[in-house]
Parts: sequence; C-alpha cells; structure tokens
Amino acid sequence: MTARRTIGALGAAALVLAMEGTGWSQCAMCRTALENSIEGQAMAEGFRYGIVFLLAVPYAIAGSVGVGLLRAFRKKSRKP
Repeated sequence: MTARRTIGALGAAALVLAMEGTGWSQCAMCRTALENSIEGQAMAEGFRYGIVFLLAVPYAIAGSVGVGLLRAFRKKSRKP
C-alpha cells in the first residue's frame, strides 16, 4: 500500500510541475501595463505570485475536503 501511495504522490507532483507554466500566465493587458511603468516592473513579480495563490487556494480547499471524506468513508467501512 505504501508503494501505491508513493507512486500516487509522485504522479501528483509531476502533474503540478507540468502545469506550472500555465499558472504564471496573466492577461496581456495587465502584463503590458505592469511592464511599461517603472514601478510596475517591481509589482509584476508580486502580481504573478498573487495569480498563483488565487489559483491554488480552491484546489487546496477541495483537496482537504476530499481527503476528509475519504478518511471518513474508510473509517466507516472498517467498523463491523
């Protein structure tokens, strides 16, 4: 069972790393506005991290709920 979990964790990590490039993208107008101004260039890095954060939070919440439900069903099925 631990080998199966390890393979699953490695697969999930590979999927996240493969999708990482899309998380750094942003709309063309916002990017142009940030890169054309002097102070905007400094803000662009924070803007990118903000996009990734806003993208990751719903998945983290859904994953937490999913893990909780999985544990509840496994616990329920083990009781005689």
